[in-house]
Amino acid sequence: MSRRGLRMLKIGLLEDDREQAERLISFLSQYQETHPQFVYTLQRYSWALDLLDHYERDFDLLFLDIRLPDMTGMEVAHRIREIDRNVMIIFVTSVTQYAVEGYSVQAFDYIVKSIGYEFFAAKLERALRVLSYRKPGVVLDIKTREGSLRLSSDMIHYFEVFDHNLLIHTDDGVIKQWGSLSRYEKQLLSAHFARCNSCYLVNLKFVRGIFGNEVLVVNDRLVVSKSRRKAFLQALAQYKGGG
Repeated sequence: MSRRGLRMLKIGLLEDDREQAERLISFLSQYQETHPQFVYTLQRYSWALDLLDHYERDFDLLFLDIRLPDMTGMEVAHRIREIDRNVMIIFVTSVTQYAVEGYSVQAFDYIVKSIGYEFFAAKLERALRVLSYRKPGVVLDIKTREGSLRLSSDMIHYFEVFDHNLLIHTDDGVIKQWGSLSRYEKQLLSAHFARCNSCYLVNLKFVRGIFGNEVLVVNDRLVVSKSRRKAFLQALAQYKGGG
């Protein structure tokens, strides 16, 4: 539990330079002194492989140095995105050219190593504001043929049963795994998912419209079966604020 009933953030710092690491740690401490609502735990790593070998998919925010002795921070970010789509990533770099590459791993921002406290505090403030706006939904640990993946329900458009596989359509593409719709349906009772037929479990957040016997989910049209239509439309109306 966090103090004063506040949610405690888990922050990771991957930085091999001790002086630079201590500088960022002191900035975090200084920010907390003037912002008592900022409650956090911090885990520092000097080696990329140490972070990756012990990564438990429970960080809220990661500061990643770009230049490391065993691999680049960008390579670390790509590895992390394979197992965790939720964590916010901020790069720490002395070369701003890497900021553009950050889009490929959905990095939130970057910090130049020479940055002063005031600039750091402004960037941290922005990051914390976004984290506070995020509705984490239900966080799922999904097991695929390639391994495990941490994924928020808010990133899932819909589940689909196809050719004996369960396909999870997300912001970042389709994930193929095993499992049943009924198991996820139970897990997602509080996250506004509803069945439109026996093959689809839809995140109502991403419904763009109903067209006859089809529902438009992002850019995909899914069939709404007669047996599920009434319950699905009721769930959708309730979610959208209808009667």
